[in-house]
Parts: sequence; C-alpha cells; structure tokens
Amino acid sequence: MNLKTFAKRFTVGLGLSAGLLAGASAETLKIGVIASLTGPGAPWGLATQYGPKILAAEVNAKGGLDVGGKKYQVEVIAYDDQYKAADAVAAYNRLVRQDGVKYVILMSSASTMALKQSFEDDKVLALTAAATSKAIDANTKYMFRIITPPADYVPPLISWLKNNVKGNRVVILNPNDETGWDQAQLSNRFFKQNNYEVLGNDMYERTQKDFQPIFTKIFAMKPEVIDLGGTPPATAGLMLRQARELGYKGLFMKTGGAGPKDIVAGAGKEAAEGMVSVLYADPSNEGYKRLAAEYKKAIGQEPNEIIVIFYDAISVLLQAIQKAGDARDTTKVAAAFAQALPMKSIQGDTLTLGGKATIGGDQQIMSVTYIGAIKNGQAVVVGKTK
Repeated sequence: MNLKTFAKRFTVGLGLSAGLLAGASAETLKIGVIASLTGPGAPWGLATQYGPKILAAEVNAKGGLDVGGKKYQVEVIAYDDQYKAADAVAAYNRLVRQDGVKYVILMSSASTMALKQSFEDDKVLALTAAATSKAIDANTKYMFRIITPPADYVPPLISWLKNNVKGNRVVILNPNDETGWDQAQLSNRFFKQNNYEVLGNDMYERTQKDFQPIFTKIFAMKPEVIDLGGTPPATAGLMLRQARELGYKGLFMKTGGAGPKDIVAGAGKEAAEGMVSVLYADPSNEGYKRLAAEYKKAIGQEPNEIIVIFYDAISVLLQAIQKAGDARDTTKVAAAFAQALPMKSIQGDTLTLGGKATIGGDQQIMSVTYIGAIKNGQAVVVGKTK
C-alpha cells in the first residue's frame, strides 16, 4: 500500500530503550491516528497526533496501563491523510490489516465518513473530532465523537456575537468538502434564527491560495461580518491578510475549528485583531499550559489548543479499557464508556457522556467550549458555550 506522504510510527515513553526496559514484561496497546499531518490542516493534525503521544508517554513512564492486572505499554501509530478520504482509507487499512490496531482517533469529517461503516464492520473503536452531523447516528456502536459538535456550540456562539458585537449583514465562507458543506448549512440556519441577514454562502477549494477574486465578489455585498466556518487556521490567516489588503474593515469570525495562534501568524497582529471564534482551551489554564509545554518540548512550537480534546479523548479511552477489563475486546470497551464518564478533563472541567437526545445514542463526549477573541495578537476567553 502506497501512502502519498510520510507515515510515522513510534513507541512513546521515556525513549525506546527506557520504554523497552520499563515494559519488558508488558504487552502493547496500539492506538492509531489518522489526521492531516502536513499542509494547511497540520496544526490540527499534529494536535491529533501529539495529544495521544504525550498522554501515552505519561502512562508508560508510570509502568504502563494496568488492565485487569496485566500491564500494557501504549504505542501510537500515526498516518497522514492530507485531508483526503482516499488517503484516510489507505491509512486505516494499514493500521488495522498490518499494524493490528483496534483503536483509532481521527481528525476530519471527510475521513470519518469514508470509514464510518468500516469501524462497525471491523469492530474497531474510533474516536472522531468530525464536525459533520452525519458522523454519529442511532446505529453507531463503535465510534464516539470527542468534541462538542457545531450544532451544540454554534447557537450560543452566535447568540454571544449578537449581544456583544455590532453588525447584522453576514457572508459565510467554507472549504468545499464534507466539513465545509455541513458547517455552511448549520451556520446559515443559526445566523438566520438570530435575525442576521445572510448575504451569501460561498465555497473555496482547500488548495486555493489567492482569495482576492472571491473577496472582491463578497465585498460587493457590503458584509459587516464574514464567517470563515471550518477554514483551517493557516488558510484563515492568509484570508484575513488578503481581505485587509483589499480594504475590508469589518469583523471576521469562525464558527468552525479554532487556531488563533496560526491565524495571527498568517494574517499579522493588526489584521487579526478582534476576530471571534470558538476555543477548545483556555490559554491561561494550568492544565493546558502543562500540555502545551510538553508539545513545545517535542516539536519546538506552540500547539493548536485543540490538543486538549485529543489528550482528554485518550484519557477517556484508557479509563474505559480499564473499566472493561479486557484491552482486546472493543465491544466491552465501547460499553464501558458509560462507566468511565463522568471524569475531569486536563483543564479541570467535567467530561460527560451524552448525545442521545440529538444523535440517537450516547456516543458523544460532552465538554466545555470557550468563546475567544484575538486581542493584541493573543486569544482571550470572553465566554463559554456550556
């Protein structure tokens, strides 16, 4: 099987030799990662990879995961899907057929939808950050959403915007794929419910770099707010810079995934000033600071704050495996999520299991989502959606 980009396989711990010594009598628990490790989505993809990696290192340093009296060293195997469904399928087949993985964590909606039925057929337990409402349904048994979906956080985000920021004329702009289509429909509905005038709902290709033509079209509509929806942070930064160069003075916001650090890096501090978005972490939280420090130690840069979601997700998974008492039986582990939750997140918030009222089953890890604004080049928490 030929993946178009690199694949990374590693054993996490205090280094390979230390890990082998610590786990000489331990078995291995493998967790697969399928995410965009390169390209514009890399800040999210690297968070998907390193959240599990950092937690696994902590577990291994303490001697491994104790499951029914048996010790397991945790190994994380990550493959790059480049935000492409076909590459995600290739990565999944390699993880499951060659690497023997029974647990997978995914970043994107496109990858999740491409593999949704495979998880059920193969009884592979999957954890997904997919935004699409189609990811989980009443028939889903082996997949859990690990992030509060837009349907839950977008209404209070837009309500906060209505009460705190002037401007009523909105244009929505999203990537032209599963993530963007779902986000566009959702945002359009909730903006209209809050009495905003939606002037347009446009799409762009993820490979696009020049946004001046689309902004020229948008600016002719005279918007006061532009929602960049599920746009990756680096791309959003590029958009802001080009839009400001064309003279746009209005508000930018994102109803989709966060990433203020990368937005500021791409746009510049002045161009990004005032942008409103969801945040998955409070940058001032001590738990987040500790996690961010470990990430920076590993790769030399600050993480996208979504890393807390992936760290917490693996915490819940490992707790469920311990509750199930059998690391090899994914059916038992899936059932044990109800015993593993509620539990505390790395930030000290309470994680609970929910979703039955909206998606037909309790397959959703419910967590706090923050509302953030960029002020003087930094993300500042200005509210919560839960």
